[in-house]
Amino acid sequence: MDLSIIIPVYNESKAIAHNFSVIHETLFKDKISCQYFIVDDGSTDDTWQELNKLKIKYHNVSAIRFARNFGKEVAICAGLDHIRSERYLIMDSDLQHPPSCVKEMLLLMNKTKANIIDGVKQKRSKETLAYKLLAGSFYKVLKAATGLNMNHSSDFKLFDNKVADAIRRFSERNLFFRGLVDWIGFKTIPYQFNVQDRLEGTTRFSTMKLIKLALNAIVAHTSKPLYLTIVGGVFFLIFAIILGIQTLVNFFVGNAISGFSTVILLLLIIGSMIMLSLGIIGVYISRIYDEVKQRPRYIIADIIGNTEEDTVTKIINT
Repeated sequence: MDLSIIIPVYNESKAIAHNFSVIHETLFKDKISCQYFIVDDGSTDDTWQELNKLKIKYHNVSAIRFARNFGKEVAICAGLDHIRSERYLIMDSDLQHPPSCVKEMLLLMNKTKANIIDGVKQKRSKETLAYKLLAGSFYKVLKAATGLNMNHSSDFKLFDNKVADAIRRFSERNLFFRGLVDWIGFKTIPYQFNVQDRLEGTTRFSTMKLIKLALNAIVAHTSKPLYLTIVGGVFFLIFAIILGIQTLVNFFVGNAISGFSTVILLLLIIGSMIMLSLGIIGVYISRIYDEVKQRPRYIIADIIGNTEEDTVTKIINT
């Protein structure tokens, strides 16, 4: 197939049948020939049973199911591991990535000869003020720390096999897919789209998950937070020298200040800085620990249809 569409899902049993039918019908009307590869990220509901029904109804559907939840980033990479195509499209199953935009993205890639068509959110769906503030702060911090400008970016991306081959070369366990695609380079053209409202269910991203994703993105793409310990150390060294000189001068002129308020305040500030520094170092050490264990990114429990990796395994075994 010239186009493969990777769709990660998690606990979407109530909506996947309807949403996929909309995606399939839209692309069929636009005369887009493709194969669908759905990755069940360890759903705990009946999502896998629904995917089996989709395979019976649609001949161009394949799917894998993780043994447990490994995360959306890993699910996307698993899709790339198991299929081969000339072009790849990443999209969500909840229709917030409009299937009607796929034709325009393909035409834009043909016209510009770009390697990546990057879906950029022009208009977001209904989001809380806290979510918008958190997302905006995250993108600003990420740009300052890594230089990656991904304001209003999304996982809704179309790219060719050169980009897919480059992504497959990465073996790290902790991934931030949007940042990874931006980091590898290649010619990229933005495509603006309006995020649609979910018809069924609610978003799986809680505030804590968003914070965890932000932390993972920063740690995965830069070591600059480690330098905060050096900057903090230099700052407090200069402050200590100035305060030490002032204390000695006051002592020799007989104006020594009684009390321990200043000492207590300094101890609290320095102690907080030390704990913060140790926490940052600990995060990076934990990532190193995850990498050196060399555990697999994901474990597959079931497969529907033939996949590229499955075919290769059969050839080796015979």
